[in-house]
Amino acid sequence: MKFSSEVEKLLLEVPKPGNWVPDEYDVGLRDIMVDWREAERVDAGIIGIPFDTAVMGRRGCRFGPEGVRSSLVFSNVYEPGIDMDLSTGFSVTDFGNIDVLQTDVLGTHERVEKVLTEIFRTGTTLVAIGGDHSLAYPDAKALINAVKGRIGVIMIDGHLDVRISHHGEVSSGTPFRRLVEEPERAVLPKNLVELGINGWLNSRFYMDWCRQKGITVIPARQVHKQGIEEVVNQALELASDGTEAIFLSIDIDGLDLGVAPGTCAPNPGGLSSYQALEAVWMIAQHPLTRGFDLVEVAPSLDVANLTSIMAAAMVMHFLGGTKKRLDNKKT
Repeated sequence: MKFSSEVEKLLLEVPKPGNWVPDEYDVGLRDIMVDWREAERVDAGIIGIPFDTAVMGRRGCRFGPEGVRSSLVFSNVYEPGIDMDLSTGFSVTDFGNIDVLQTDVLGTHERVEKVLTEIFRTGTTLVAIGGDHSLAYPDAKALINAVKGRIGVIMIDGHLDVRISHHGEVSSGTPFRRLVEEPERAVLPKNLVELGINGWLNSRFYMDWCRQKGITVIPARQVHKQGIEEVVNQALELASDGTEAIFLSIDIDGLDLGVAPGTCAPNPGGLSSYQALEAVWMIAQHPLTRGFDLVEVAPSLDVANLTSIMAAAMVMHFLGGTKKRLDNKKT
């Protein structure tokens, strides 16, 4: 694979995940990873965005990519519950970390959009590990740049993230309003679904704005009562209505703090680990799904690496769902 010289300069190399306990009968994620520089194409790629300058809560998620990659050491490439094996017919790469500007939010967003646009245009399905949730804006914008039509967005979060601004600044609370209000090729409100909104974290003003615009908000309480499969199927139907691609954005604080304590704004009552994994697995299989960002994992705020381990499991489920989608396309 080749990118422009400008983009290649912005990709900083990182080590492969290590081996946990070597076993000749195990195949780990590292064993199926290829070097993107030597591959003609890859099915799925991981990229890190170590940036948390725009976070509105406690900082520390700039170390999220490192924490999640470190937890991938536990990951073999077979999951018996979904009977998915990534060891054959599927290529994965790690593009490394984007060289961000820690003191410049908009400058970093510009770099992220530029890099991800070129990667998406290769046909690679991308997993972007942040970093704060402001990054959902350039991540999704890159996918918009890479496709001809519109995209749908499904986000899982404890917060609505449709703020007007914080003191006039772009922040982790503003990405989805920015996407809806884009002057060109905006995400249509009918194609934006927000799952898992929860707790005493949001304002009626912003909830009313979502309703007025036609954004679908499904709070965590409704997910618990209605069931994750029904809710995700509803979200996929909305996000795919008239669109060319679907982007999944997960802020780890959309999960219950019991399974994701290491984040900027942990909250009780969010999605369970099963619900989160099932949602990722289902969404990744959809024929239009092309990208996934996972943000606000903060290892310095974590307990026994629980949040990083949970995030790594979601990355693996997304890779599994991506392979299932590609396998379905071949048949």
